[in-house]
Amino acid sequence: MGMRRAATAVLAMFALSLVAMPPARAIAADNPIVVENQQQGSTAWRLGALVADDASGQIKGYASATSVNQGDSLTIYVSVNPAQKYTIDIYRIGWYNGTGGRLRLHVDPQDGITQAPCTPDATTGLIACNWTPSYTFTVPSDWTSGIYLGMLTNAAGYENYIQFVVKDGRPAAFLYQQGINTDQAYNDYPNDGVNGKSLYTFNSYGANTISGEKRAVKVSFDRPYFDEGDMFVGTYDMYLVHWLERNGYDVTYSTDVDTHANGSSLQTHKGFLSGGHDEYWSKEMYDAVEAARNIGVNLAFFGSNAIYWQVRYEPSASGAANRVLVCYKDPGLDPVQGTTTTSLWRDPPLNRPEQALIGVQYTSGVEWDKNVPYVVTNSSHWIYQGTGFKDGDTVPGIVGYEMDRLWANYAGPDPKSQTLLSRSPFTYGGGTADYANSSIYTAPSGALVFASGTSSWDWGLDNGDPHAIADPRIQKTTANLLNAFMNGVPQVKDFKVAAAATVTAGTAFSLTVTAEDAQGNPATWYSGTVHFTSTDSSSGVALPADATLTNGTGTFSATLIRAGSQNVSATDTVTSTITGSANVTVQAAAAATLGLTAPPSATINQSFPVTVTLKDRYGNVATGYTGRVHFSTSDISPLVVLPADYTFAAADAGTKTFSVTLQTPPSQTLTVADTANASLTATAQIAVGLPLLPLNVNTPKVVQTPLPPQAGP
Repeated sequence: MGMRRAATAVLAMFALSLVAMPPARAIAADNPIVVENQQQGSTAWRLGALVADDASGQIKGYASATSVNQGDSLTIYVSVNPAQKYTIDIYRIGWYNGTGGRLRLHVDPQDGITQAPCTPDATTGLIACNWTPSYTFTVPSDWTSGIYLGMLTNAAGYENYIQFVVKDGRPAAFLYQQGINTDQAYNDYPNDGVNGKSLYTFNSYGANTISGEKRAVKVSFDRPYFDEGDMFVGTYDMYLVHWLERNGYDVTYSTDVDTHANGSSLQTHKGFLSGGHDEYWSKEMYDAVEAARNIGVNLAFFGSNAIYWQVRYEPSASGAANRVLVCYKDPGLDPVQGTTTTSLWRDPPLNRPEQALIGVQYTSGVEWDKNVPYVVTNSSHWIYQGTGFKDGDTVPGIVGYEMDRLWANYAGPDPKSQTLLSRSPFTYGGGTADYANSSIYTAPSGALVFASGTSSWDWGLDNGDPHAIADPRIQKTTANLLNAFMNGVPQVKDFKVAAAATVTAGTAFSLTVTAEDAQGNPATWYSGTVHFTSTDSSSGVALPADATLTNGTGTFSATLIRAGSQNVSATDTVTSTITGSANVTVQAAAAATLGLTAPPSATINQSFPVTVTLKDRYGNVATGYTGRVHFSTSDISPLVVLPADYTFAAADAGTKTFSVTLQTPPSQTLTVADTANASLTATAQIAVGLPLLPLNVNTPKVVQTPLPPQAGP
């Protein structure tokens, strides 16, 4: 397959391209990954010009275990042709300031031998090498968990890889599962065109097996990997590992064999990361990851075509556990029937479609060098926050070569909890149309499950050669996901409600509601329902109906009636703490009525006050009125005193008091009217009376002097 050559190019050029990447951002200053990547790196892990091949077997090897704990021993088996000395250099793969690896062990020249050829079993096609151990060492306690490549170099300068994972059992935030089952399934060592066999017919040779084809139904970890020996590490895993470690994520490493053997360990992590190509799973693996999800462990599948075939493990001929991978790929051929039959997970007798766990499942693919663009959907989802993505935006080159999508005819996540993040069209098989979906859903436990739906998501994270297509939007999307794994889904803290400071009574105005997170950033993923209320309870108030937001924001129309300071609030219909409000000043509408306030009675020739007030049609004082008014009366006395025509000023705020003097009893009318608008008029009927006479208490008293008594006759 084309991936073999591509992997070599990646390994050969990674360090050069990585140096050009922007500086890292550590998640935590003291987690082991951060500390490890501060150490001196090296580019010497890259294969040189002389790469051993399987036919000649200049130098090939394999490890006694797919993974090993710190403090445990590991045996390396090496064959050289012809017999000669060789060296071993073991590198840990990481960021290391762009060098991509760190030398952890150099083994001085050893005497090498040409080991016995590895031949297939006639029935199963199993190729297990029974080589003599070449070098055994104890893994030091300071070897940080990670993916390790052992570079084997013979005296003639030919090089090849072995690979293994170092585990530490640490409850790191993230557990990275390297899919070595799939490496072994594709491994057709010896790829010599004569004897090699894998679980595939396309790269198997020699006689047919029990499968009825050239492919094997059993493959062994006790043999080298074909060609360069790195398998999918250089094709996929390395891009993701470099990005994770560059950014300081607290991650520990294992393999799918470890998930099979010790699945409960997944439950000590916040996130389970499946990287690269992860196609072959055992029942124990599926059960363990499903159980982890069901207690709240988040899952991320950064590849595609995962959990496609069920496999079983068998021990090696020497009794070492889990060294043989079994996959008949046909229920009719498999001697074991039931829940561990080695067939497609989605089909009988298993009936456990992979999308029930992943969210999407394999559909088809394109040729190795024919990747297509990633096409964004549901860009308002929180996972895309800060990316600038809009629906329909594309990211070139990261969809392929195998793709997943959501299948309607298989069980999957609850549709209400799932969001399809992309729909990327492509054609295969001479023009058949298909599409790929990336997906995220929330399990009932609260666990998030992400699936990229493409083999090449990792290429969007870090630059290599020939895949220098890292995209900051994909990097940000992935960072958002892992941040949610660690800290929970970004929460909407409140609403920001914006409106004009001043609005007019009875006139619609715009009201903008924006959902915000705790940092005040737009919460573009908000999908709740907004309910509106106001302090203005007047008849005629019009508030928006309950509504949803688009990309976390929405603009609505509202109408208020009562003049003065009013408040409009927006509140989530489910979570009342998600709320916000805007204060607006409602000013009166145009004057619709003119009012005249006068006393019911007045005294001739005495002034009295009258007040003119303009109001809008809602009863608000028309504070903005600036018209001119004229007074008239039915009193025709030349001694009447009326106000002169008056033009209202803004300072009057729609009301003004004047002085009037009437002269003629018994009753008169007083009228005031706008000089330009005859509809603005008012009349008051006023009784006009004489002044009251004062009491005589202050009148001088008349004293009569009595006459003197008159004399009688």
